[in-house]
Amino acid sequence: MTPDFRPAPLLRRLFALAYESLLVGAVGMLAMLLVGALQTLLQHRFPALLPAVAPFAALLLLGAWWLYFKLNWLRESQTLPMRVWQIGLSAADGSRPTLPRLRVRFAWACVLLLFVPLAAYAAFRHAGIAPRTAFFAALLWWILPWGFALLNPQRQFLYDYLAGTRLEDKRAVSGSPPKNKETS
Repeated sequence: MTPDFRPAPLLRRLFALAYESLLVGAVGMLAMLLVGALQTLLQHRFPALLPAVAPFAALLLLGAWWLYFKLNWLRESQTLPMRVWQIGLSAADGSRPTLPRLRVRFAWACVLLLFVPLAAYAAFRHAGIAPRTAFFAALLWWILPWGFALLNPQRQFLYDYLAGTRLEDKRAVSGSPPKNKETS
């Protein structure tokens, strides 16, 4: 751990995640708009291809999300919510994360935040648990990646720990509050 590193406070990270979910939802809606147009076209012109729409939709959605994060993380090591809440993404050694490291972070986040809860939901439903109960039980799996930060000395989320990245407090790195432009 670098001597000047301070992890971003958990509450600020959770607020940034809430904000991030709105932006990721908007990116997902745009991707699904394309899928809807494709599905309408296929329904009228090539109905035999309709079963291919669901896997295509999943891949397009993941691709759209990856593009959103990749463009933001590569440009400034931050997304808009991370800039608002003054949180920076870095490699575990404090350097700027590389593209392969960012891919690993995205993949682990997808596994822990999407695939594990979806698999849990499917397992609960297969066991005969009602849909609403299965949904909320599956969401409890979100405690694992985010709750890990409470046990980790650098306060990393589980997917950051596995990817070799960390979220740092940009207020702590800058050292002092920004100056008023009128007085300088």
